[in-house]
Amino acid sequence: MSRDNTIIYQIFPDRFNKVNNNQKKYKNWGEKPTRRDHFGGNLKGIKDRIPYLKKLGINCIYLTPIFLAPSPHKYDTQDYMRIDPNFGNMDDFEDLLKSLHDDGMKLLLDGVFNHTGDRFWAFKDCEINGETSQYWNWYHIHGFPIKRFPNPNYEDAGIYYLPKLNHDNNDLLDYLKQVVKFWTSKGIDGWRFDMPWCIKPDFCSELINEAKGINPNIFVIGEYWGLPYELLEKYPFDGAMDYIFRDNVINLLKGTIDLHTFVQNLSYKEHLRFNRCWNMLGSHDTSRIRGILKSDKKVKIAFTLQFTFPGIPIIYYGDEIGMFGGRDPDCRRTFNWDKESWNMSIYDHVKDLCNFREGLTNIENFKFLEFKDKKLTYLLEDTKSSFMIEIDLKNYISEIHEL
Repeated sequence: MSRDNTIIYQIFPDRFNKVNNNQKKYKNWGEKPTRRDHFGGNLKGIKDRIPYLKKLGINCIYLTPIFLAPSPHKYDTQDYMRIDPNFGNMDDFEDLLKSLHDDGMKLLLDGVFNHTGDRFWAFKDCEINGETSQYWNWYHIHGFPIKRFPNPNYEDAGIYYLPKLNHDNNDLLDYLKQVVKFWTSKGIDGWRFDMPWCIKPDFCSELINEAKGINPNIFVIGEYWGLPYELLEKYPFDGAMDYIFRDNVINLLKGTIDLHTFVQNLSYKEHLRFNRCWNMLGSHDTSRIRGILKSDKKVKIAFTLQFTFPGIPIIYYGDEIGMFGGRDPDCRRTFNWDKESWNMSIYDHVKDLCNFREGLTNIENFKFLEFKDKKLTYLLEDTKSSFMIEIDLKNYISEIHEL
C-alpha cells in the first residue's frame, strides 16, 4: 500500500449489507439503530457488494472488528480467534478475502489490543478463580470478587464492559502476537490498531513487528485524534488516522476558521512523510459529514479536499450516497440500497474523485499557493502529472486543473 492511489472504504459489518441472514433476532433493515441493535449485516453481504465498490473506485476495505463479541460494534472482544457468527464463519471470511484479492482489492482488519470485553475467556477465568487465575495479571484488577457496579474494581477503557489489558505482561504479549500471526498469515493486507496511545510503544512495536515479519508489505495504521506526528514519533505505524484534517475541513466549511488558519493548521501536510495517514471525513465514531455540513455543495468541497491532499482518502460507508446520521449510534445506520433515494450529485462527485485518485502513483510535492478572498489554491505534483486545485468558498465550487 505504498502507492498514492489507494482508496479505502470503511465498513461497519452489521450495517452494510446482509445475505441470507433474516433471523428474528435482527432488527428490520432501515430502522433507526440503538447501541444494542443487531441488523444482520454479514461477510457474505460484503462480498455480494464488491461490484458496487469496484464501480465506485474502491481498492481497499477496512472492516471494524469481526471477531466474536456480544455488541454490534464488536470492540468488546470475546474471542480473537473466532469470526462472530452474526457475520458468518471462517469459510465466509476466507471467501471474502479471496474474492477481494481476485478483484485487485485489499482488506484491513481492526486490532483491538488495548482491552477485551468482559466476556473474554481470560477475564471470565479471573472472575472465577481470582488471584489464582493464570490470567489475573493480564488485567489491572484491584480486589476479589470482581465488581462491575457501581464502579468497577478494575481498570477499563472508559466503560465497565471493556476491561483494560496489562501491557507489562509478557504472557499477554505472547498471546496477542499469536493473534496477529494467525490473521496476518491468512493473507490480510493490513491492520488498524484501536486506541494505541493507551498501549506502551514497545508493546505495539512487538505486535507490528510480528505482522511485518510475516508480510513486510503489510500496512499498519494507528487510531489517533491529535496531530498525526505525535503518534508517529513514538510508534512505528505506517500512518495515523488524521482527524485533525477532518476537524479543519469542517471548521473551514462551517465558517468557524478562515483560510489562513486552515492552511496554518494543515501545514504539516506539505511534509510528505505523512502521506500514509488517512484523510478522515467521518467514521463510526463521528457524526456523518452531510449531517454536519447540511449542504451538498459543502460536502462535495470536503470530498475534493480529502482526495487532493496528501494522505489516503477513506470513505465511511454511505457517505458517498449522502447518508445522514448524528452521533453514535445514529451514524451507524444501515446502508440504504434503494438507489432512488441516493444523492446522485454527491455520488457522481465522489466517483469522479476516485477516478482522479486512481490515476496517481506517487505524490512528490504538495504546496499551498494562495489562500485569501475566499479562494484556496494549491499544487499537487505526482511522478507523472501536476495539478492545480482551486477551491472557491464563496460559491463552493472546486476545480482540478492538470498543468
